[in-house]
Amino acid sequence: MAKIREGAPFDKVCYIGCGVTTGIGAVINTAKVEQGAKAIVFGLGGIGLNVLQVLRLAGADTIIGADYTFDCTGNVTVMRQALEACHRGWGQSIVIGVAPAGAEISTRPFQLVTGRVWKGTAFGGARGRTDVPKIVDWYMQGKIQIDPMITHVMPLAEINNAFELMKRGESIRGVVTF
Repeated sequence: MAKIREGAPFDKVCYIGCGVTTGIGAVINTAKVEQGAKAIVFGLGGIGLNVLQVLRLAGADTIIGADYTFDCTGNVTVMRQALEACHRGWGQSIVIGVAPAGAEISTRPFQLVTGRVWKGTAFGGARGRTDVPKIVDWYMQGKIQIDPMITHVMPLAEINNAFELMKRGESIRGVVTF
């Protein structure tokens, strides 16, 4: 549990508790992206869009390049492609997406012995008590955007519809109010 500043709209900042923090943390904490870096983001859903906006905030020079790659899909084939797309010698590929239960990823050892690094991250390596309030402040200061990513707001009675929109890929993130 984290205490956040008063006046922050809960129907927006509730999204910070997962997707926003995970995307931000993957860039800042896990990859430690530096200014001028080149990056590729695989999957532009609720997490990938946050990776994208924080790459810009971190000063990434080109967002398609390959010093860093981020898998936000949960698809093991894409995870391998993301690894193979990062730069030989120093590239880092960060696995953020959650694969189906029992799924396995693989690659040829050559991909790793030539200097590529494959990293996983949970919650972007963020610390809830300290990082979530800081991210709420960034939102309130206009440094990051959340509102455009919340595509649906529904009452609790429509929760099943919210799940259907998510399953069909018709919602980036939905907020259920009660």
